[in-house]
Amino acid sequence: MSNPFAELDSYSLGSDNSIPSEAIASLNTDGVVCLRNVFGPYWLATLERGIESALNGASTDLDIVKRDTDKGSFSFSSGAWAQVEEFRKVIFESHFADIGWSLLQSRRLTLFYDFLLIKQPFSSSAATPWHQDHSYYPLDGVDVINCWVALDDIPYESALRFQKGSHLEGQLYRAVDFENPNNAYRHAREHLPLIPGESEQGTILTTELKAGDMLAWKSYTVHSAPGNSLDQRRAAFSVNWLGDDVVFNGAASLETYRHESQVIGQPIACDKFPIVRE
Repeated sequence: MSNPFAELDSYSLGSDNSIPSEAIASLNTDGVVCLRNVFGPYWLATLERGIESALNGASTDLDIVKRDTDKGSFSFSSGAWAQVEEFRKVIFESHFADIGWSLLQSRRLTLFYDFLLIKQPFSSSAATPWHQDHSYYPLDGVDVINCWVALDDIPYESALRFQKGSHLEGQLYRAVDFENPNNAYRHAREHLPLIPGESEQGTILTTELKAGDMLAWKSYTVHSAPGNSLDQRRAAFSVNWLGDDVVFNGAASLETYRHESQVIGQPIACDKFPIVRE
């Protein structure tokens, strides 16, 4: 299948895993960038062992959803790095944090949370609605990125889609419910506007991925993904990183994004959200 939208910018790491300056410029301009072949067989195998552990009960924040209209299920896990040794190993021992640090160009890098998403074959209704990650966070600041690693080859049919430059105005939209976008999300801030429909969004960017490729996007970038209608798994492991300007704002949110030690107007760094580079 050819790309039905515009192709987003892709770059390769340097021989020392450095980030090309052009990749940072694309991230800042478009709100998203693709980095090719970030993780090789060793780290991909490590993540697969982590998936097995997470799905077998190590992750305490795991949901597996099977809808009547689908043959396959989809599952997601948040903040499992403290429980799944393989996830912790990838986050703290690979070059993952260095990539996030370079992309954010921050003095300090804080680990926010990891996220595992698996769409099994023929989980067609497991679509990810148009949303902004930041809508769900009790955070002020714009130094927040999601670094999302494909664990399978992902063709255009099931690839993520991004509204080009949607982060630039700093407009925060109302959070949507992932289970049923027609229902109100329980922590939605009702005073915020709804995300514009796809026909109003301007240029939509996407790309197909190979296992080990990474997408990185700003937390204000509007994006979505279709369900998986193919006969192959579509899995990804991502980490959200925080930079220098991020502080807690006290907004209602899931426990994943909170800790009792947080103080309004202050950085969130603590045992749950550790500083990994400075």
